[in-house]
Amino acid sequence: MPDIKDETELINRFDEVFNDELTAVIASSNIDTDWDCVGWRGIMLNNGVMWVDTDGKIIAVNTQNVKEQVLAKSLIEQGKQSLHASINTFEKPVLDWKTANYHIRVDDLGDHNFRYAVWGIDKKPSDKPDMVLLNGDITFEGSGGNHNYTFKNGRYSYVLQAY
Repeated sequence: MPDIKDETELINRFDEVFNDELTAVIASSNIDTDWDCVGWRGIMLNNGVMWVDTDGKIIAVNTQNVKEQVLAKSLIEQGKQSLHASINTFEKPVLDWKTANYHIRVDDLGDHNFRYAVWGIDKKPSDKPDMVLLNGDITFEGSGGNHNYTFKNGRYSYVLQAY
């Protein structure tokens, strides 16, 4: 799902994120028992259902209601249509990065079976990728969510670090 960038977009997309159940959880929450300050990470509701910063700005909502699930599935299907036929089958997109020279994409094919596809920066995703690697591994580092994806091609390893 695309990030909500400002107040107007939050108002327009409110129902995508805050269904009646989540709204009731927030409204009935107890500041002393349901909310925890977790240092620099922010303040969380019910072990991470929702996160806010010390100014009350929403950092993350870690639930997905039915409306959001339908929208996410629709966006994934639209995204598949823009890809070359050789890589348009996957369960969910994971990374879509551009560097100075490359466009890199990682998809989860299901059961954490990751695929790496790369194009030169001047090519479109609808073009055949310059290289596709399968069977990537994910490695988590620490408790802050840092992780990396590693794909092997002969003696070369391609490591994408996500912080």
